[in-house]
Amino acid sequence: MWVMGELFLPYGFTSFFCAVLLCIISFYIFKRLSGDGPIIVSRTLQGHSWSSVKITAKTWYCSICEALLLNGTGVYCDCCGVCADPDCVKKANFGLKCKVISSNDQNQLHHWIKGNLPFPAICSYCDEECSRDPGLIDFRCCWCQMTVHTGCLQHITKECDFGKYRNIIIPPACVQTIQRKGPLNKHLLLGALRDPCWDKWCPLIIVANKKSGNGDGASILSEFRKYLNPIQVIDLNERKPLAALQLCVLLSPKKVNILVAGGDGTISWMLTTSYKLDLDPEPSLAIIPLGTGNDLSRVLGWGNAYPTEIDVEAVMKNISEASTSELDRWKLEVISNRHLGLKLQNKTYFMYNYLSIGVDAQVALNFHRTRESGFYIYGSRLINKMLYVTFGTQQAVTSECKHLERRLDLYLDGRLVELPELESVVVLNISSWGAGVNLWGMCVDVCSENTLQSYNDGILEVVGIYSSFHMAQLQVGISAPLRLGQAKVVEIHLKQKAPMQVDGEPWEQQPGKLKVSFVNRCPVFVNQI
Repeated sequence: MWVMGELFLPYGFTSFFCAVLLCIISFYIFKRLSGDGPIIVSRTLQGHSWSSVKITAKTWYCSICEALLLNGTGVYCDCCGVCADPDCVKKANFGLKCKVISSNDQNQLHHWIKGNLPFPAICSYCDEECSRDPGLIDFRCCWCQMTVHTGCLQHITKECDFGKYRNIIIPPACVQTIQRKGPLNKHLLLGALRDPCWDKWCPLIIVANKKSGNGDGASILSEFRKYLNPIQVIDLNERKPLAALQLCVLLSPKKVNILVAGGDGTISWMLTTSYKLDLDPEPSLAIIPLGTGNDLSRVLGWGNAYPTEIDVEAVMKNISEASTSELDRWKLEVISNRHLGLKLQNKTYFMYNYLSIGVDAQVALNFHRTRESGFYIYGSRLINKMLYVTFGTQQAVTSECKHLERRLDLYLDGRLVELPELESVVVLNISSWGAGVNLWGMCVDVCSENTLQSYNDGILEVVGIYSSFHMAQLQVGISAPLRLGQAKVVEIHLKQKAPMQVDGEPWEQQPGKLKVSFVNRCPVFVNQI
């Protein structure tokens, strides 16, 4: 009813309206946070994937007005290569088509983009250099990467064969999408994939978090969109690993390879999700190292750090020439004791690199808490390593993990191991720990038993570290850890709470029983270079 020009609603109606509004908001928040469900391949049905033009020696021209983009002003589409100055972005969105994700046309035609060719660019028809004159001239196909002079374009067949990367590209004709109307706009969902039945076809899925490393994940995703179908390039900042692996499910039983750009935690996340989906065949995994330690990447030959400028063609060549191997997958079962009268939930983790209890896990936990805080504004490998040194020095003073041997009992294949005074116990699957330290190999000169270590022999190596100062000595190679033994099953009975980490993911573990046992082996690529 109206009272003095104002609308007053009955109290019951207001409460009902608020309840309905709360339910709607809660539904969309839950749906957003869950991250599961259909794979969103495009948030909008029109427009390009714009990125800022970098200030480089290369000259950029607007694809609409053909003006020179000065001082790095303007944007380019990292899928098709179209460029636009700020005033022409809207015209480019509606006037120039981007790469199609899905198509009903079985015969893929060249998608020519005028100008802004890479250097060097050689005409596929006359073998002469393209773009020798300034301006928006000559053409490039954003699928097969063919470059051609404007005058030679008439001599090129209209049908595109996807070029030398044909065997790793998912053709648009093999992708079925579903249009769905969202609360704000329309977007495309992935409906189905099919095999084009090409010889040696094995698609490559690129997975990265654009915030990984020094923010290099974004540039890696951007570079690979130029060469592949955009649905093959997945940002973990927007979608969980399930989105990438559902592509493998849709293509099963076709073999699929995955390239993970990230650190050990991201790689472990992908491998564990792959196991839980019970994929057959399980995709083989290659690595672009973006983390701080990158221990698994070191062992498999993919290097210890990502270069400043990525060479996509070199990466693809390395993957094509890499050998396949298998990596042991281990299961960590955590059976917690009652805490404050409450029964804690038992948990299961999966391990591929190593796990540890003690001082190194405490350093990792302190670093993790700092990185998750609001004060961690800018991250880089250098800053991360400096933080690790700072927290390691702090442990040398505080010694929070002193007399760790009193807090736990260690069993190797059922045999109780007598422990000296320690501050850390490390269980190894690979020969790299703490950003490249070969703990088990360092024991060769000081141990009578010269037993070899392998990442696919179903055997774990267990060592002890005396203190944080000893940990620093191990980093520079002037000391050796205490070799505790090898085992197929490792059990730790934790009597008091202690810091713990698995593949770089730390937490504080309450008292309980920890059991590490073999599960199976997962396929990985080993770089031969």
